[in-house]
Amino acid sequence: MAMRLQLIEGVELLDTWAEAASQVERNAVYEALFSVSDGSAFLVYDVFGDSRDPGNFILLVKADLVLKIMIRPAESVFEIRYVGGLDESVDDSAQQEATGSD
Repeated sequence: MAMRLQLIEGVELLDTWAEAASQVERNAVYEALFSVSDGSAFLVYDVFGDSRDPGNFILLVKADLVLKIMIRPAESVFEIRYVGGLDESVDDSAQQEATGSD
């Protein structure tokens, strides 16, 4: 059975991002967040570990849209760390993997 996780931090970050995002982008990110909370994200999305920060994961929501989360399984919670486009905020290896570049 998949672990159920509760979002405890990062809502302000999500709200700030959502102000400039399209409805399609918002829907995609919200769907990804629901999949994190119900434990299905690792089955549905390409997920990369963040080599600079263990416990953090980067979900490739769409080709140019990522969601970085921190999971604390012992507490059954997660936090939003980043939401937006592929840029310097995202781990280089995940960005290369997502864009297909070496």
